[in-house]
Amino acid sequence: MSSVRWPLDLSHAYRAYSFTWSLGWGWLYHFAEVTMAPTVGLLVPLVSKTAQTSALEDFLETGYGLVQSEPKTLQWFALSYESSYPPTYAIFDTFAADDGRSDHLGGPIAAALTKSADELLSTPPEIGKVDVLASVVRPVTSGEKTAGVTVGLRVLIKAKPEKASAVRDFLKSAVSLVEQEPETLYWYAVEFPGTNNFGIVDFFPDDKGRAAHVAGQVAEALFASVDELLTGAPEIMQVKVLAAKV
Repeated sequence: MSSVRWPLDLSHAYRAYSFTWSLGWGWLYHFAEVTMAPTVGLLVPLVSKTAQTSALEDFLETGYGLVQSEPKTLQWFALSYESSYPPTYAIFDTFAADDGRSDHLGGPIAAALTKSADELLSTPPEIGKVDVLASVVRPVTSGEKTAGVTVGLRVLIKAKPEKASAVRDFLKSAVSLVEQEPETLYWYAVEFPGTNNFGIVDFFPDDKGRAAHVAGQVAEALFASVDELLTGAPEIMQVKVLAAKV
């Protein structure tokens, strides 16, 4: 079952209570644990120096350990771009509200990245702040370091200026299609605010799940809309998941 996706203002509590009226039975009390819906996030590509890929992967491993102590960081993924040159990595993470993102940016992972950037990276990190328009989150609590996923996609989309609203609506409406894809465990539609740029970031247990998504209805509908809505074809990057907190 996918998680609740609408924003909930629970002062960052991770449990919600609901009450249901049942005729003849009075008030029935229900307790439910709710996965907080992400509303904002970060997409941070990290372009490695050629000789520093192992060191950068070690850094991301350290980040995985540090993020465990950040309760306001809802989901955190360390990624490696497949077949990229220069070798490129990324961090994608989500938050229920701006204060969680601000805490993360002021926390130990960001501080360590700033300290190590000159040594590890060929270009300064680009901190991409995004709004999460919609999401499907099916948390896997298997104890694995990658939260049940091994591969993913990072898709960048540039809307025609007059079509930004239509692209936004399209991405929000895609949730119902993604929910029909059992192997799409984590799916996020994002917008880079103040621009006409959008994106999709999603993750799968294996290559089979990713291939099924690429051949599915969301991708079909997106590519069918390129001429009408977008300035060009979406930029698709296959990624490997190095570590994940969900």
